[in-house]
Amino acid sequence: MGTRSFHFVEDYRTLVRQLIAHLPLPEAMSRAVGGDFTAMGQIERQLLIGYGLKPDHTLVDVGCGAGRLAKQLVDYLASGRVLGTDVVPELIDYAKIGCPPTWQFTVVEDIRIPFAENEADFASFFSVFTHLLFEESFCYLLEARRVVKPGGTIVFSFLEFEQNWQVFNDAYKALRHGLPQLHLTTFMDRTACEAWARHLGMLIIDIRAGTDTFIELPGPVVHDDGSRSKGKVAFGQSVCVLRNDKVPREKRVLSWETSWDIGSSPTSSQMR
Repeated sequence: MGTRSFHFVEDYRTLVRQLIAHLPLPEAMSRAVGGDFTAMGQIERQLLIGYGLKPDHTLVDVGCGAGRLAKQLVDYLASGRVLGTDVVPELIDYAKIGCPPTWQFTVVEDIRIPFAENEADFASFFSVFTHLLFEESFCYLLEARRVVKPGGTIVFSFLEFEQNWQVFNDAYKALRHGLPQLHLTTFMDRTACEAWARHLGMLIIDIRAGTDTFIELPGPVVHDDGSRSKGKVAFGQSVCVLRNDKVPREKRVLSWETSWDIGSSPTSSQMR
């Protein structure tokens, strides 16, 4: 990958710094990750618990933003930890607030997960692949395969046209009227999930549409507008859940196998 600069770094740093310049910090941090900071963090937490996240697990939260998910896991991961990454330093600084000192939050400017092999039980990518090119998302899944333990779980959200047409329509209208696009918005279908899983040597455990009410809430969740969600709720984006069935190295897709070598030329031993 050489020393290329990825589009998402400048896109999101510019967006966040504009928000910080015009809003109180807590509001800027919430808007930077789509708003509804507390409610969505609680929903993300329950989604992961529903797929097997345990109190002693280590979770890699890629695109952790301002810590929306991490802050809601402080009490639950009593003997576990979160390893969060994001491209925006200001978001990382905010994510650390209120989290245990053993949890790590790291600024990453390229496609890598800077943690050791087999270090995590879970990896999550919430609203990450929705803003990346397909090749970039696949590279991130290769990194997740390395970092997550054999049999561990990888969860990512994605946009489908049928369930998220309003998002697409808003982007279309902005383009039609000559309005600037703050960042890339990517849609995909389930055949991409199936192809990625097959080439990664992973098993799809579940795929849910953004409108499916499958996330069990233990109590009411209060949204920014004062409305409440309870019982089973939808996530809003589609969700794919993979099991990390690590295939032998000789059968793996060629890739950069060590995160610290992303951005430089890999050696032959790393391209397995």
